[in-house]
Amino acid sequence: MTYSLTPDDVASAERAARRFQATWWQGTSGTLAAWVILLLKERKRMTLQLEEANNAVRQAVEARLALQGCTLTPAEPAEEATFTDPEPVRVQDQDKLEAAWAAVAERHKQLQRNLREPERAEPVERRTVEVQPADARPVRPPEGFLGVWAAERETRAAEGTTAKFGTGAVRSDTFEEFRYDLVSPIGLREVARACAEGAQKYGDWNWEKGMPVNDLLNHAIAHIYQFLAGDRSEPHLGHAAWNMLAAIHSHELWHGLNDGKLR
Repeated sequence: MTYSLTPDDVASAERAARRFQATWWQGTSGTLAAWVILLLKERKRMTLQLEEANNAVRQAVEARLALQGCTLTPAEPAEEATFTDPEPVRVQDQDKLEAAWAAVAERHKQLQRNLREPERAEPVERRTVEVQPADARPVRPPEGFLGVWAAERETRAAEGTTAKFGTGAVRSDTFEEFRYDLVSPIGLREVARACAEGAQKYGDWNWEKGMPVNDLLNHAIAHIYQFLAGDRSEPHLGHAAWNMLAAIHSHELWHGLNDGKLR
């Protein structure tokens, strides 16, 4: 706590100390009263000296400024600074900009709803993309991959017929529709999670460097067995699907990484 003593307070304290000393002029009380009086006198003397020193400094400064043609005046209070937000630079009208952002936000919400409730998602619009002959490249499936799709021309279905493979696959070269309704959005979501969430297991392996196919297939089989054993601690089927996709990619592009055996 801070106390501010006025000259009246000091004079009143000095009078009280003198009365106390006159009554108790002997012993400790009288000595303390005498010391209080001396301290008050010393305080008064120091106050006077400080005032004289300040006046001397002020007079010296005023004399120095007078020689330079200046006067010492109290400083005027500075105006309070005010800040305003700058006007944003717009490349288009505010209404159009807000409408565009609203459309983006609505599209994002729709995608989130489709992920949460894929059965209620609207069907995908079919689009036809024209490819120039110079840019077109033949698309071929991975050959000999676990015998799912046979690569030899002799085992393929003749034109206008339907082929049934030993794995149960049925394909016809006369059926031109793309069955996007057979692509599961829930399955794709689980595969995306397996690719993106905390994927530190494979180190520096990636799509550009390729990955050993035998390791990927071993991992896929292990995940399938864990799922069949009832383990639900992680999305095993999503991890298995990701390993299968990575195996297809590496088997197609990186033949030197395919040496190995299945466990």
